[in-house]
Amino acid sequence: MTAGRVLLTAFVATLAMAPAALADPPPPPGRVLDTLLGARADDVPGTEYREFTTTAAVGRVRGHLIRVDLANRTLAVRLLRPGAVAATAPVPTLAGAVDAIGGVNGNFFDESRTGASVGVELEGGALVKSAVPSGRRPAPPGPPGSSPDTVVGIDTAGVGRIGRVLFSGTARLGGRELPLAGLNLYAVPVGGVAAFTPAWGGVTRARTVCGSDTDAAAPCSADAVEVRVRAGRAVAVGPVGTRAVPAGEVALVAREGAAAALRGVRPGDPVDARWTALAPDTPPLRVALGALALVRGGAAWPGLQTTERAPRTAVGLSADGRTLFLVAVDGRQEASVGATLAELGRLMVELGVPQAVALDGGGSTQMVRRPAGGRLAVVNVPSTTPLRPVADGLAVVPAR
Repeated sequence: MTAGRVLLTAFVATLAMAPAALADPPPPPGRVLDTLLGARADDVPGTEYREFTTTAAVGRVRGHLIRVDLANRTLAVRLLRPGAVAATAPVPTLAGAVDAIGGVNGNFFDESRTGASVGVELEGGALVKSAVPSGRRPAPPGPPGSSPDTVVGIDTAGVGRIGRVLFSGTARLGGRELPLAGLNLYAVPVGGVAAFTPAWGGVTRARTVCGSDTDAAAPCSADAVEVRVRAGRAVAVGPVGTRAVPAGEVALVAREGAAAALRGVRPGDPVDARWTALAPDTPPLRVALGALALVRGGAAWPGLQTTERAPRTAVGLSADGRTLFLVAVDGRQEASVGATLAELGRLMVELGVPQAVALDGGGSTQMVRRPAGGRLAVVNVPSTTPLRPVADGLAVVPAR
């Protein structure tokens, strides 16, 4: 961004819930924000939609903000996801299925093979999937010092949190105990074993043993095996499955070193697979979504990417976790050039957001909103047509 600041913190007060009839005050000297539109008269109570424009070094940037009062008990936040981990759909489709008031796309995902998300998905307090190895993520790495297991979530008291969700699991078979690398991963680590549940869906699990820990284009493993388990006993041992895991079963997929141990299992042998999700930084989470660290303690993380300007999606929280901010920045178009991750971090800070994460951007950046008494619609200008199907997202919905 130019020497001018994206937004002056003195202007943050105008983001508080305010009557739509009140106009924004004149911009103070030196402010580079061109316009911050007033709140809409048709906002659903507890939410506020604003649009803004600002100026980057190479042109105009247009953005969209949905502010959500998490203390409003008529609202709830939920994960957006298709019917399976290995599936995708555009944000309006996902949001429409849950009667969303507003929402954005989620994490980076395995677009070319399985459609599964890179990071954690936690829904209803239960782990749907864990994060894939860092070397297999089609995304910029988080800034130095941040955790690859970063999530944004909502705890069981309805308070927003940014923290980590860690996976821990084991498979006991034939007198041995093997560590599980993860749950419903699109990339099983070399020499490792991962668990798959019916939530994975119908996409072949054979794709999950392709590539190496650092190269997604590496050949598929020629040494892989799958053991299906029901009620603590192996029910099938053989090649990695190509159909959905049957209800009530778990599939253990192993490659290279771990494959030898699973190959010795016979149908009927006892096999015990169990796992848990640990959130060491927060109270128990009800909903969580993997993300990249962006802002902490009221400042952008140092070391954020500065080289690629693109459409961007971010989620922020107030210091007390009781206000949620969904932000989409348009890009790759004449009317809006987009932002780097470093610019996105500074933008969130100057919007008065003291903690935030970045989600997938580019063609994935999609924000939807449903006004009071109206229909759900895309409010930003996505850079791809038709809309890109995505793996997951985050939405505010009516509380049930």
